[in-house]
Amino acid sequence: MSRLRYRIVFVLLGIVSLALVYEYGKLMLGSGPRQPVSASTPLPERGPILDRNGRVLALQTQLDTVAAWTPDLRDVEETSRLLAEILDTSAQDIRRRLDSSLSYVILRRNLTPGQSEQIQELRREGLLRGISLRPDSGRSYPERELAAALLGYVGVDNVGLDGVEYSLNDVLSPRPGASRFGDQVFLTIDVAIQAEAERIARETRETHNADSTMLLVMDSHSGDILAYASSPSFDPNEFQRYDAEQRRNRPSTRVYEPGSVFKVFSLASFMHLGGVAPQDLFQTADGYSDASGSFLIRDLGNYGTITAEGIIKYSSNVGAAYAADTVDSDSLYHMLRRFGFGERTGLELSGEERGLLRRPELWSGRSRQTISIGQEIGVTAMQIMAAAGVLANQGVLVKPQIVKRIVSADGRIQYETEREPVRQVVSQAVAERMLEYMYSSTVGGTAQRIAVDGMQIAAKTGTAEVFDPEIGQYSDTVFVASTLAIFPKQDPQIVTYMVIDNPKAGEFYGGRIATPPLRELTEFLVPYLGIPTDNDVILEHSGRVAVSEPRMPELGDTLPDFTGMPKRLLLPLYDREDLFVEMSGSGWVVHQEPPAGTSITPDMILRLVLE
Repeated sequence: MSRLRYRIVFVLLGIVSLALVYEYGKLMLGSGPRQPVSASTPLPERGPILDRNGRVLALQTQLDTVAAWTPDLRDVEETSRLLAEILDTSAQDIRRRLDSSLSYVILRRNLTPGQSEQIQELRREGLLRGISLRPDSGRSYPERELAAALLGYVGVDNVGLDGVEYSLNDVLSPRPGASRFGDQVFLTIDVAIQAEAERIARETRETHNADSTMLLVMDSHSGDILAYASSPSFDPNEFQRYDAEQRRNRPSTRVYEPGSVFKVFSLASFMHLGGVAPQDLFQTADGYSDASGSFLIRDLGNYGTITAEGIIKYSSNVGAAYAADTVDSDSLYHMLRRFGFGERTGLELSGEERGLLRRPELWSGRSRQTISIGQEIGVTAMQIMAAAGVLANQGVLVKPQIVKRIVSADGRIQYETEREPVRQVVSQAVAERMLEYMYSSTVGGTAQRIAVDGMQIAAKTGTAEVFDPEIGQYSDTVFVASTLAIFPKQDPQIVTYMVIDNPKAGEFYGGRIATPPLRELTEFLVPYLGIPTDNDVILEHSGRVAVSEPRMPELGDTLPDFTGMPKRLLLPLYDREDLFVEMSGSGWVVHQEPPAGTSITPDMILRLVLE
């Protein structure tokens, strides 16, 4: 009996072993892994991302994935070369991946239709043995590099990894049990403005051989970001090909010392606190030094005795340092915090930096002066934009926005942004006075190159030295050049900001290299947005229109001109005994015979053609 049991056990073990060998053989000899979802099963669809006008920036598509079944490969070198040409990568990279110990290797997801067709053609020619294409659900960015820093990208499982794709992943992804479609996200950016800003940012970086550039545009009243440009950029369709610095969301994560652009915020703080008045005079010729003489601040030129306006117009470091002596450190710190420095702006993006604004107890004896001229403080470009909005909104800080609205797949509005005032930072009088001072900078000051005919622009330039930690002091070769602009000055609608990081082509002053790009952008924005200029011809009208009733001309000795007369007014002509009238058509007279001016004779025939 025991032998029979052993035999039964051995037979069963043999059957199980044969079954395992059979299944293993199918996996090893088959063409690849089985698809877990049948072709007829509808896949969850991630919601699209669009600009403010509905232009698609990101959407879900069915794109091919190219993979290799390594046991079937014949000529690895030739296969690597052919695929490298199609996929725009190196043959060495393809070869390295094909030499993997894995039998099934994914080489690239989300191929373009053109790439898929090229691979199919080579497969038909028998040149890519072991290479296969399979349809896959992926994310497509039809505008490629446009707004890439803002959009971000998704991973292989269609989950957001950066940018809006990451921060609004739960909104864009279908909610379990609710719908297989995610919501649509409309951003505040305008594709036309974004494209122009990116072109200018890219050309500026190339012209001045800079490490990077940033160019931002904001609707000053609503806080809507209309353009969010950063160069160099990347193509989110193939984000894996780019390093972390190229994919970096610089406007929200790059922390730098802003330089003299910051004077508009420090001077506004001094004036709001009562430390500086418009009529105050500052002697700048001899520079600035503290009581102990331990440090000295000088200007690029000798501006002599200047007012508060002169500090902005000529970008006087000395004047700003003397102005800083009129307030205490604690008061200045709290004013700068009210402008939003040292805290995130609240954009719907992850990874936004707070910047660097140390508490007053950590300041040195010169911190109040150096912070006032834009050193010893770290900011992001978005913080500068938000703070500039204070000056454009009569002293009120307005939260910047990048999401306009969120709409469900069936068209219902789930969320829509509204203007979001945060707090009153400075008085209306101080804000308006700072705009006047900034405007003076464009008329004989450091921002002259931004001037646009017919448009009053309030602008401030900046050139910041970059601290070199290796030598423990500021570099004399690395700079950040920038310009901030608000226009029209009398009715602020737009804020723009240009930052050029480490220009290496010779010029590095913000007033010389950062203002011309903003002028070019302004010349595009003014007509595109329909912003009125001083050169526009304004026609005044009471609004009343008087329309006279048309009358048939009187007949004297000659025929009048009947052209343009309606048929109903010409009917009395049939009552005349000295004329025979022939009318053809209906509507208004387009031709008459005899012509106007012909002498009327007895029994004359008048022919009128109407249309």
